[in-house]
Amino acid sequence: MQGFTDLLVSIFVIIALSFVPSSFLVYLVDDRSSKSKHLQLVSGLHPLVYWFGNYLWDLINYMLPAICCIIVFLIFDQESYVSSVNFPATFLLLFLYGWSMTPLMYPASFMFDVPSTAYIVMICINLFVGVIGTISTFILELFPDDPELHSINSVLKQVFLIFPNYCLGRGLMDLARNQFTANVYSVFMDYKLKDPFQWEIVGRNLFAMFICGIGYFLFTVLIQYNFFIKSRPISKIGTPSGELDEDVLEENERVKSEESLQNDVLRVTNLTKIYKSLLRRKKLLAVDRLSFGVRSAECFGLLGVNGAGKTTTFKMLTGDTAVTGGNAFIGKSSILSDINNARKQLGYCPQFDAFDGLLTAREMLSYYARLRGIRWKDVGEIAEWGIRKLDLVLYADRICGDYSGGNKRKLSTAIAFIANPHLIFLDEPTTGMDPGARRFLWDVINNVVKDNKSVVLTSHSMEECEALCTRLGIMVNGRFLCFGSPQQLRSKYGQNYTIGIRAKLEELESVGDFMTANFPDSSLKDQHHNMLEFAIPLKGLLLSEVFTKLEILRATDTIFDYSVTQTTLDQIFVHFARQQTEGVDLNGDEPKTLLSNALAALA
Repeated sequence: MQGFTDLLVSIFVIIALSFVPSSFLVYLVDDRSSKSKHLQLVSGLHPLVYWFGNYLWDLINYMLPAICCIIVFLIFDQESYVSSVNFPATFLLLFLYGWSMTPLMYPASFMFDVPSTAYIVMICINLFVGVIGTISTFILELFPDDPELHSINSVLKQVFLIFPNYCLGRGLMDLARNQFTANVYSVFMDYKLKDPFQWEIVGRNLFAMFICGIGYFLFTVLIQYNFFIKSRPISKIGTPSGELDEDVLEENERVKSEESLQNDVLRVTNLTKIYKSLLRRKKLLAVDRLSFGVRSAECFGLLGVNGAGKTTTFKMLTGDTAVTGGNAFIGKSSILSDINNARKQLGYCPQFDAFDGLLTAREMLSYYARLRGIRWKDVGEIAEWGIRKLDLVLYADRICGDYSGGNKRKLSTAIAFIANPHLIFLDEPTTGMDPGARRFLWDVINNVVKDNKSVVLTSHSMEECEALCTRLGIMVNGRFLCFGSPQQLRSKYGQNYTIGIRAKLEELESVGDFMTANFPDSSLKDQHHNMLEFAIPLKGLLLSEVFTKLEILRATDTIFDYSVTQTTLDQIFVHFARQQTEGVDLNGDEPKTLLSNALAALA
């Protein structure tokens, strides 16, 4: 009967303590899925410091319920666990359970994206392993005369030592059995209680948990460094380089030159990313041999629709995902061999707000200032600078989770500016901002560029790109289809002039006749009240000729005014963006010639 009592006590302790280590996953999974962890690593936090800090804090939190468990034993005067002889063993069993169980939970943080799911799943696994392992070995001990079952039980006792749940439950049960045996035999003879630290009692369990704690922590760190993911050379992919636009080819050659080596803050060469399915039966080309450079004091626009590869490019450049092929250099540091030094030179505003919603803006900026290596005495000043720079004075001491979408983007941008990095990545920084806040942020970015810093910007707003970018590239299916300044793209890919005329109501028909007679290839695109909009092909047409003829029309007193514009950047972007597909399946046919398709659409 005493044996069953010991079993029940150990099972109840396992059930109670299984919830605690599983709860540590909630914050870790949220940290990873929200990209807050990645932003901290980019800002200078060393991975070992991140995991050791979490380990130490979780171990302190674990000790609170462990001490409560000991207090319960004391209240009910459980001699088997709190006597002067057994208490050290009980304390070490509980402590080493937290020591080993906490890092055992950490690898699961890489497997889940939803914190609540991770919590429930790991609780179920912990309960199953701990309860089943302890009960199975106990039941097998009820058949000591069966040599086969005895042999199986001996093997299971060795195998289950890798599970801290089993070690705790079995250790408590053996501890209580040792005390019960001593109490029974002491009635009939002079019997001395066995040392509870003997190998057969709790010694092996303590040793196993001590070793497992170190092993599981090292295993987590190896996962963090992608130790188990071996890079493999990629086969030749994509279309021949001769099918690329001439400006893209020119930029590809420029990044190989000495001028690029000396002057470019960011130099990307043949950067490639291929995603593989879990069964490795399908390969999806996300970024296709991307090459470009960003000069000092330049704002470079990386444009494309969702799925074009912009965010994947940022993930590779910041070390968030592995590079399949190619390389990139931030300053002189390679993202493949020297990612830590590369990160020291850049600031990063991710596409989605990656910060702890329970902290205030002042606390967030102070924290990231410390990660950047700012001295303690200067942290407050730097945080105040970020608050004023991004106009967050009214919200500085409110928790970030209550901010509007625009203010969250401001705070994310402020974090990217901390410590005045040489290169700043801004992934759609104005998403969710009202027009006034957007204009304010544009001024901030322009001032940063004037301070001789470089910015790489992604955006869906062509107005934003024209206001900020000195050069830009439009990505489709992971590759550049065009490259150059906004004006250069308009001049090269613009297919017509757009002429807007505000005419007198009674003269609308005569204006139409005039345009048909003087511009035979013109077409009426839109008419609203007395506003007429015509499109005139650029081919064979001089801009001076257009203005001359329109001045003749205005002299007839049939119109009030007119305007002549080039094809907008929006129109060019839309034409290229139509070529975007769900992705290039490398297991299928060769990718289509995207550039020729885009040019055909513009013709």
